[in-house]
Amino acid sequence: MNYRAIALFGPTGVGKTALSLKLAARYNAEIISVDSMQVYRYMDIGTAKILPSERNGIIHHLIDSVNPDESFTAGDFKRFSESKIVDIANHGKTPFLVGGTGFYFSTLINGIVEIPEIDEKLRDRLYKLYIKHDRAWMYRMLELVDHQLSLMLNMNDSQRVLRGLEVFFGTGRKLSDFYKEKRSNLGTVSYLKIALNVPRNELYDRINRRVDAMVVAGLESEVRKLLDMGYTRDDYGMKGIGYAEFLDYFDGKYSFRETVDKIKQNSRHYAKRQLTWFRKMEDVYWFSPEQENEITLLIERFLA
Repeated sequence: MNYRAIALFGPTGVGKTALSLKLAARYNAEIISVDSMQVYRYMDIGTAKILPSERNGIIHHLIDSVNPDESFTAGDFKRFSESKIVDIANHGKTPFLVGGTGFYFSTLINGIVEIPEIDEKLRDRLYKLYIKHDRAWMYRMLELVDHQLSLMLNMNDSQRVLRGLEVFFGTGRKLSDFYKEKRSNLGTVSYLKIALNVPRNELYDRINRRVDAMVVAGLESEVRKLLDMGYTRDDYGMKGIGYAEFLDYFDGKYSFRETVDKIKQNSRHYAKRQLTWFRKMEDVYWFSPEQENEITLLIERFLA
C-alpha cells in the first residue's frame, strides 16, 4: 500500500505552527513534530513548543519524548515516523510532518546515508581537542574542512560538529558529500513537500520579536530551573539556541542585553542555515504563510 504524507517545513519563526493547526483541522490530521529541540521535556519557552492547551485537540507526536540528557538521533526520528505515518493513515487520518529540522526531513524522505565506521581513537582525539579548546574553535575547524556542512549546523551543536570532523579526518571525504549521494529508501510513503518563507527582513523581524517574547515569558528562569534539576551544558538539549547563550550569561561571559542579542543573532543564522538545507531538497513547493488557499488546493490534489 502506498501511503501519503504532508511535509510542511521552513525556517524558525516563519509561521509553521499556526498554519499547521489550520491545515490539520481541515484534513483530519495528526502532526508529527520534526523539531530536534521540541523532542526534549522541560524545555518549552526556548523551543517555542506548542502547549497542549494550544493544540486545538489535534494530536501531536514527538513533543516531550525524551529528557534533555538523552540522545535522540535522526535515525530514531526516522524509525518512529515511518511507523507512525502508517499508523495514522490506517486510522483514516492524514499524517502531517511539521518542523524546521532539515536533517530529520532528509533522513526520513531520502533514507540514511551509509558512512564507513570511524576509528574510536580518532574520535577520542577530536573529543580531547574539543575539551582543550571550545566549541567555537571546533566549529571554525569544520568551516575549513567542510564549509557546506558548517552552514547547516549550529555552532552549539558540538555533537554534529564533531561528527563532521571525524568523518572528514576518518574517511578523507566531507560529510556534506555523503549527504548528496542518492540513498536507497524502500519506504511506501509519498510526500508532498511544502516550504514556507517570507522576505528576509520580515523573517528576521519575526525572529527578533519572537526572542523578545521568549525572554518576557521567562526563558532565563526556564534555563535556571533546568540547572536546578541537574542538567548541564554537556547535555544534548542544553546546547540549543537560547539555552547555551543563557548558560554563558550565568558564567559571566555576557551581559543580559548581550545575551538576548546573541540569541537573536544565532537564531537568524540558524534560519539562514535551514533555508540552505531546504533549498537543496528536490520537488519542493514554496509559499508564504499567507497563501493558505493555494496550499490547500495543492494538498487536495495530492490527497485525491
